[in-house]
This record gives sequence, C-alpha cells and structure tokens, in this order.
Amino acid sequence: MTTPPPPEPPEPSEPSESPEPDRSPEEPVQPPSPPPAAPIEPDASAVHLGRDAEPEPGPDPGRPAPDQQFPQYPAPPPLPPEAYPTYGGGQGYDYGGFGAPPVRRRNGMGVAALVLGIAGFLVGPTSILAIIFGRIGLNRVARGEATNRGVAQAGFVLGIVTLVLWILGLILVAARH
Repeated sequence: MTTPPPPEPPEPSEPSESPEPDRSPEEPVQPPSPPPAAPIEPDASAVHLGRDAEPEPGPDPGRPAPDQQFPQYPAPPPLPPEAYPTYGGGQGYDYGGFGAPPVRRRNGMGVAALVLGIAGFLVGPTSILAIIFGRIGLNRVARGEATNRGVAQAGFVLGIVTLVLWILGLILVAARH
C-alpha cells in the first residue's frame, strides 16, 4: 500500500504592473493596509499556572481611549480695542483714589553706614563717614523712604564706637612717646 504524495501548494502569482481591469486609472490608489500585529505571547505566569490567558491589547498610544475623548473648544474671540492700553493724553496724575504710587525704598545709606562702621575698626576715619551715613539713613527711615532702621542704627552706633576707640588709641600712643 502506497500513500499518495501530498498536494503541492499553489504558487503565488506575481503582481502585475497593469491596473486591475475593474478599476479605472483615474481612481486614486488606496494605500495598502498595515500588516497585522505580531502575535502576543501569553503571560509567563499564566503558562506556569497552566492557564491559557490572553492579555488584552493596550490602547493605541497615538489616540485617546474611547472613554477619554477630549472636548474641542472654539478659539476665544479677540479682545475689543478698549482692552489694549492707550495713552490718554492730558489726564494728569490721577491715581484713581488709591493714593500716590509706592515710594522706592532707599536703603543704601544704612548699608553704607554699617559697612563703614565695621571698616572703622581698621581705618579710623571711615567711622566719621559711618556716623554721617547712619544719621542720613535714620532720617530716611523716619520719613518712610527706607525700611532698614536696624541696619542704619547699627552703622551709626558702630561709627561712634570706632571713632571713640581710635581717639583713645591715639591719646594712649601719644602719651607713651
């Protein structure tokens, strides 16, 4: 008894260069459909447990899920011409009932007094400038032009202390000679 040979599969036909007879050349050519996705391997834990579990394919990363459709809002209308600032011309200094504009804080004299008061320990004459700048800084704080009362006061006091120490030092040095 002999078995017949298995039938041979038909050979694939070569694609022809000519369009199909039922399609006219004026019709647009449709792009080919994407190839099917690669088969997904079952989860290793499911195989180990003896279950045939098919993982669910995830959503397409390029598109939101059907339940996550984002609403499309129209563009906002353009602003009216009144919304843009213009020069009113000749209105003067009207502050709209809110008082004068805020004053720029000028804390430089107090800081200079502190720096010169510290430097007065090394160079005596700078303590005189520390006293002067400290007093100017305290006057600005009193007028509301500055906010560093403590710094100006420390510079003023350091200026006085260093000046007194330098004067006493000069007296002691002169007394020895």
